[in-house]
Amino acid sequence: MHPTLRAALCGLTLVAGALCAQTLHPVALTGTEQASYRQALEAFRGQRYAGAYARFARLADAGHVPSAQIALLMVQQGPALFGSDWAASPGQQRRWNALTINAARQRLDFVDNERGD
Repeated sequence: MHPTLRAALCGLTLVAGALCAQTLHPVALTGTEQASYRQALEAFRGQRYAGAYARFARLADAGHVPSAQIALLMVQQGPALFGSDWAASPGQQRRWNALTINAARQRLDFVDNERGD
C-alpha cells in the first residue's frame, strides 16, 4: 500500500474514533465549550476544515482530549487528508499528544481494572 494512502487511512480511522468514541475526559467542558465542540464537529462534517481546526485547537489547548486528537491529526496529515496545512507550535503538539496518550492509558487502566488484571 502506498505510504500516503496508508497515512490517509490511519488518519481517517483516528478521526472516526475521535468523533464516535466515548472517551474519558479529564476536563469538563463549559456550556460555551460544549457549543464550540458541537460547532467544530458540524464544521468538520461539513468539510469546513479551517473553521473546525480553529475550534478544535482552542479546545485542545483547554485540555479537551477528543479535540486534541483531531487537531493533531489535522496538523500532521493536513495536506494528505484535507489538502490544507495547519500550524501548531511544537509546545501545542507536545501537550495535545500528551493529552491523547494519557487518555489512552486511562482507558487501558480502566479495562484492566474491569477485567481484574
